[in-house]
Amino acid sequence: MGSRIVIGENSQNVNDPGSRAIGDVIAMQLASITYCSLTNNVKSTLEKYLPEWKLVWEPVQAIQGNWAFIAFNGVQYVLAIRGSILNFSWGAFDDWFKQDFNILKQVPWTYTFDTSTKPMISQGSHEGLQNLMQLKDSNGDTILGFLQDNAFPQQKFLCVTGHSLGANLATVAGPWLRYELLKGGYKMPAIFSILTFAAPTSWNSAFAEQFDNDFTNTWRYYNEIDIVPYSATDIIGLGNLYSPPAPSAHKISVTYDGKTITLSEVFDAIAILIDGCELYYDSAYTHVNQKRGSVPLNTDRHIFPVKNTDPFIEQWFAEAGKQHDHNNYLSWLGAPPLNCG
Repeated sequence: MGSRIVIGENSQNVNDPGSRAIGDVIAMQLASITYCSLTNNVKSTLEKYLPEWKLVWEPVQAIQGNWAFIAFNGVQYVLAIRGSILNFSWGAFDDWFKQDFNILKQVPWTYTFDTSTKPMISQGSHEGLQNLMQLKDSNGDTILGFLQDNAFPQQKFLCVTGHSLGANLATVAGPWLRYELLKGGYKMPAIFSILTFAAPTSWNSAFAEQFDNDFTNTWRYYNEIDIVPYSATDIIGLGNLYSPPAPSAHKISVTYDGKTITLSEVFDAIAILIDGCELYYDSAYTHVNQKRGSVPLNTDRHIFPVKNTDPFIEQWFAEAGKQHDHNNYLSWLGAPPLNCG
């Protein structure tokens, strides 16, 4: 291995559940670089910030917004998955919640050797994973095909990472790759890590338990006042997330399903929908890394300044955008911002 850093090579510390992974800054940088695909300079940005990592697989185009790349540093392949391009506003959040994220419908998780506990994921995560499976590079190789040719036979170290919706998909893509690897008769590599940043939860407790049992090198990083990680498991709490000078969600009016109510009441209404979904499927959403590997960031709950002349609703979502921004996640990890180019 020499001096090369292997992302997540340390196992989770059960005595210190919030301890960080080795190479977590690199994982967050790789997750951030996925957004550079929007300006077609992933390779140049990778060379600028992480010259030891080479771009070895890149799809020709995204499928319904889902996109990823694979990088290699000589010892480890990393699949970095792009998050959704979310403009933080009320309309964008409502659309994202009902369509891209789509947690109001659940489907069985089938990429497992044990379905007896009935693991399930959201329809949105299922569709996102299916899109990732269909991505192809200029040679016609899929993610799985490339790894089957280059990583699995040599038991090369693996890592899956992402930010936001990319982190959500990393949480399902990792178990999918593990399933395909073992189904194909390959041996698990000594290190198969999954590092997620600002991941929304969209799987039930059976999936989360399998995930935690199958992987020991996984970490879930989240900002304590980022709305996205709480959007399924504690959405009622979103109304009380920000302290002054950020505007209160209880004092912001929005139009929801044709009615004018407060933003806080919207979150309450969505929570009722989620509760109904969970009751219908008898399947409650539960985040992974229940006992180890969940790392809180921004623990002093810093509030960013926003333009106080804007309407309260715009101020609230501007704050939400800053709390979710990938460069602020890098800052909380002690790293400088990353700019595409």
